[in-house]
Amino acid sequence: MSAAPRREAEIYGKGTPTREAVERLANRWTVLITYALEDGPTRFNDLRNRLGVSAQVLSRVLRDLERDGLITRRIYPEVPVRVEYELTPLGGTMCPVVHEIRRWAEQVAPAIGEARTLYDQRSRTS
Repeated sequence: MSAAPRREAEIYGKGTPTREAVERLANRWTVLITYALEDGPTRFNDLRNRLGVSAQVLSRVLRDLERDGLITRRIYPEVPVRVEYELTPLGGTMCPVVHEIRRWAEQVAPAIGEARTLYDQRSRTS
């Protein structure tokens, strides 16, 4: 007798590994950081300036990505200390997904802009 198929609630339920992976990828900073690190090791301030994110938020997301095994952090004993972040092989598996998200966003951005304009116009007249 075969096992019953797992219900979505069991696969995507709170605290399940699958849900945690989806939540990691769904974080906007994860997508942007992955895209930025695809070109190779990058310093913290370069990431911060490129992404326009606060140091506090960037530190938190980088720490989470490192904990998940998606990036590595390398510290160079220089003065001042140099720290670089790089995708791990596991983190690199997100690149095709990130590219698809980027393509989708570029394709639908004009339609979303138009929808927002129409919505805002309707909201003002109601």
